[in-house]
Amino acid sequence: MPYFINHCENVASYAVSMQGAVFDSALFMAGLFHDLGKMRIPYSILETRGVLTAEEYEVVKKHSHYGSWMLDKRSYSDKIIRAVLHHHERWDGNGYPGGLKGENIPLYSRILAVADSFDAMTAGRPYRRPLSQDAALAEIAVNAGTQFDPNVVEMFLLQMKQKGCRCS
Repeated sequence: MPYFINHCENVASYAVSMQGAVFDSALFMAGLFHDLGKMRIPYSILETRGVLTAEEYEVVKKHSHYGSWMLDKRSYSDKIIRAVLHHHERWDGNGYPGGLKGENIPLYSRILAVADSFDAMTAGRPYRRPLSQDAALAEIAVNAGTQFDPNVVEMFLLQMKQKGCRCS
């Protein structure tokens, strides 16, 4: 479980860093809670070392619904709830849970998608070695316009370049 705690903190930090000097507490909270629903996913699935089966993947995909439901029950803002629900949507419409496309995806969700992917790629996991920051940034850049909002990618690359990454 330590991976998930660190991951959520990292995602929150990366997300708000894209906003520049103004701290956005709702975006930070959305980053902290984006994977909250994984508490309802069996640990045996979350820690699978190989490729998930189709059935296991369908179970994992439910985490965004679970998380948004838990936040709704505790009266969090709609902005946070929607960000958590839609953080696995893709710019090209091939994401989940709603298959939303482009500007129809809430902005916070588009920001979380980039932050979440970057941290997942650069973290060591039982089933794969971490990518370097530069390799992960290159992967994100390649997927701008398909998986990710190109404007959010541009903001993220600029922010990371200011922190010293090559971002080539």
